Amino acid sequence: MTASHLPYTRNGLKFFTRRGGLRSSEVEEICENAARKYSNRLVKVSTLLNLPPTRVDFMSVYAQHLREIIMERVNHPVHYDAPLSGFKIIVNAGNGSGGFFTWAVLDKLGADTFGSLHLNPDGMFPNHIPNPEDKTAMAVTRSAVLENSADLGIVFDTDVDRSGVVDSAGNPINGDKLIALMSAIVLREHPGSTIVTDARTSMALSKFITERGGRHCLYRVGYRNVIDKGVQLNKDGIEAHLMMETSGHGALKENYFLDDGAYMVVKIIIEMVRMKLGGSAEGIGSLIKELEEPFESVELRMDVQSEPKDAKARAVQAIETFREFVEEGRIEGWELDSCGDCWVTDGCLVDTDDTTPAAIDAYMYRAKVSDSIQGEIGWVHLRQSIHNPNIAVNLQSMVPGGCQSMIKALRNQFLMASGVEQFLDTTQIDKWAEMN
Repeated sequence: MTASHLPYTRNGLKFFTRRGGLRSSEVEEICENAARKYSNRLVKVSTLLNLPPTRVDFMSVYAQHLREIIMERVNHPVHYDAPLSGFKIIVNAGNGSGGFFTWAVLDKLGADTFGSLHLNPDGMFPNHIPNPEDKTAMAVTRSAVLENSADLGIVFDTDVDRSGVVDSAGNPINGDKLIALMSAIVLREHPGSTIVTDARTSMALSKFITERGGRHCLYRVGYRNVIDKGVQLNKDGIEAHLMMETSGHGALKENYFLDDGAYMVVKIIIEMVRMKLGGSAEGIGSLIKELEEPFESVELRMDVQSEPKDAKARAVQAIETFREFVEEGRIEGWELDSCGDCWVTDGCLVDTDDTTPAAIDAYMYRAKVSDSIQGEIGWVHLRQSIHNPNIAVNLQSMVPGGCQSMIKALRNQFLMASGVEQFLDTTQIDKWAEMN
């Protein structure tokens, strides 16, 4: 049970089977079946159990599992049981559930974790949002790393399915940088692997991955979409060892495709120790020093203004209209992006050539934008939010002023021309379009 990145008032349940976490569509089906049975009183539920419940301390078993992985893969020549001796590591759990990683994993392996932050769970989150994307979370972790001359800082989200890190120089590593770091590690172990990400990653990340011998498959936004795509590729005989979303959600084939932020951090820690044992004086940040950053990057939101029951349909209508406008060439220089050589068509929406296409949990499209003078400028991605009645608009540009020019085109040539702005709050779009 967790609210994850949502406000504490919005707790929910995550369901798992032997094959992993359930998709949104599968959870909806369970809820619908339960509601139908409850309303029809078709099933009488007994509170009596034939056998008494057995209490199992899963956390201790899990923490021991993580410790054993670190010990075995580091294989320290001097102190096998304490491979983190001499390392200072800061953990910022954000008052979520990640504090265990400090005392149950790092401390027991010999690490110095003095200076760690907000380890005690508190569902009101009195210090900051537990989120590796949160600027405050990363800033306070950066300060703690520098003040304590730590080798690594770790930021967990509420339920530890996402993570981010800070290197020894105080550089935050999240988003594209975290994907690049994990890609560098995975491609050393599995040369030629395909790396699956969501379609909000930069063109520079694609270049980073391909230069290291990997293949980059951009897919639909949503961590289950990204993970399920990796599972499908492996079934089709295409090795995909890493699936990651820019939010910090990530899964590895070796870890049964589970989105496990602690396991991601374990991989980074192992690499950090191996580098030092190999004589390197550089921290893990050196693995991504060649990653270029987009010149501009913007995320905006458009709230759907309608009755709650109609919000989803309105959002889908707006996004499908966007697709039609781009396909018909009604926005000059815009073209639906198939995201390169990644076995995906229709701009990250569905796999139309699959015999069993993936269920659509949210509608989205990405368009690449060019002009006759500068060539390719960047891209625009529109996505229906799963959790809230709004549409997310992500833009990245490789040239100065590119995002503003794309926002102006989005407003003038699509929103105003199509009429969808009548049920969308375009305040953020309008402000950006009017900037000098």
